[in-house]
Amino acid sequence: MGGKKMARLKQKTKILLPRREVLLKGGLGALGIAIGATAVPFKGAWAVDSSAIKSSASTIRMADWNPNYAAQWSWRLAQFKGFYESAGIEDIEFYLTDEYFPGLIGGSLDVAHSDVDVLFGAHAASKKPLKLLSVYRDKEWWIMGVGKGIESFEDLKGGKISGGGLGGRNTWIQRQILIENGIDPDKDVEMVPMKGGSDGRMKAIIAGVLTGGSVFPRHEKGLTDNGGKFISAYIKEVPQEGFITNMEWGDKNEDALYAWQYAELKARQWLFEPANKDAAYAEMRAKGFDIPPEFEAQYETELNQICKDGGFAEASMDSFAQGVRDLGQVPADFDWRDAVDLRFLHAAQESLGLAKRPA
Repeated sequence: MGGKKMARLKQKTKILLPRREVLLKGGLGALGIAIGATAVPFKGAWAVDSSAIKSSASTIRMADWNPNYAAQWSWRLAQFKGFYESAGIEDIEFYLTDEYFPGLIGGSLDVAHSDVDVLFGAHAASKKPLKLLSVYRDKEWWIMGVGKGIESFEDLKGGKISGGGLGGRNTWIQRQILIENGIDPDKDVEMVPMKGGSDGRMKAIIAGVLTGGSVFPRHEKGLTDNGGKFISAYIKEVPQEGFITNMEWGDKNEDALYAWQYAELKARQWLFEPANKDAAYAEMRAKGFDIPPEFEAQYETELNQICKDGGFAEASMDSFAQGVRDLGQVPADFDWRDAVDLRFLHAAQESLGLAKRPA
């Protein structure tokens, strides 16, 4: 009777991995691009409760660039707890990669977790109908973590600072923190790229490979236990991350998007119930996610960054989009409204008894 059968029953939807992919460990798998049209028939607009919609696409090809449990928490819980399966999505074909836009544009990916500023840039550059479906993180920590021996911003001079990719928002934030504290990021320090997410940057700071870098509240204990600290830390309301799709696929699979978004948002509501805290961590650990006790101690702080209803304040998006324009990531006349499609989120919000946001 085997363990295999029980594992398959527990694993509500399958994770299908390409041979060279490294799951949950920070490695980036090779993402093959398979261009082709979907065979799923077009469903048209739905005027019913999205909780009653069943996806005609039994498999959703999903990408996430961040291996950390908190980045994948909501959609993984929707998978592990069977919410996708109840919505007709039997399989999640998962790719851990930061090269998801070629997949979305080429037709080998359906949904991805993305930084919103990167989405805006890809939307403007590709001229493809790449759309934000919902916001995942709507608050943004501006934190610079530093290693042992760094007591002031002056001590950073001559050192190496990283926010991940050089063109990304985390690097921009690190530059702003430096500027606000009298350090020239182009002359006083070396801004260096680094893959592997914020957990990797914390380890690099502890090892002395980096002098400082972009980290998050869960990393504070790891740094302080090794002689480091947060030299700057505060939070802003910023719709920084979300779930995206290419509506060339989405227009032919509207039922799949209604079903996917309902299941994912339902999982967020479950996650935000205090009584589910222990189970929320247990579900992730049981599937192989490494969550140290000091990360679990940051439960409220982690949830504070996650957007419970998937929406955002239009004023905050206006401000965020202006920053993206100022950085030159999009043309001066870019309108963020052209890069969002909130139909699926609004339907899920209504079905779950939440207010439509933005209205």
